[in-house]
Order: sequence, then C-alpha cells, then structure tokens
Amino acid sequence: MNDVYGKPMPPNVYEKNKTMKLLGRQRTITAFWCNDKVRKGIDEIAEARPYSFTTEAAADIFTLGYIYGKQAERAGRGK
Repeated sequence: MNDVYGKPMPPNVYEKNKTMKLLGRQRTITAFWCNDKVRKGIDEIAEARPYSFTTEAAADIFTLGYIYGKQAERAGRGK
C-alpha cells in the first residue's frame, strides 16, 4: 500500500500474526493511556530500560494482559 505521495507504507504490525490481529481489533484501553498510576509505572520502566523498551510495545503487552485477565475472570464466573 502507498501513502498519499505514492511512497510505500510500512507494513501494518497489527496484520503480522494472530496475537497482533487480536490487539489490532481492540479499542484503545483507557486503563493504559489515561491512568496516572499505570503511566507512572510505564515511565519508570522506560527510564530503567532506555534502549530496549517502547511505549507502543508496553501498550500492546498491557492490552494483551487485560484481555487474558478478562477471559480468566469470565471463565471463573462460569464455574
């Protein structure tokens, strides 16, 4: 796919595999982006790992944990 100037766009990471497709279907989770406690923790991790950390990856991992946590919660209620 090309951008408006005809230059090739980078591949969409949310089309890469099954997990990334799942994450790509999620709406932005307010618990990550708007929660001061979570953001402080993320900022502290970023400060400790300046060369091996991205906020984008943290958001994806947080979202995946949120999804799995909700699934476990629902499974527990069904028993």
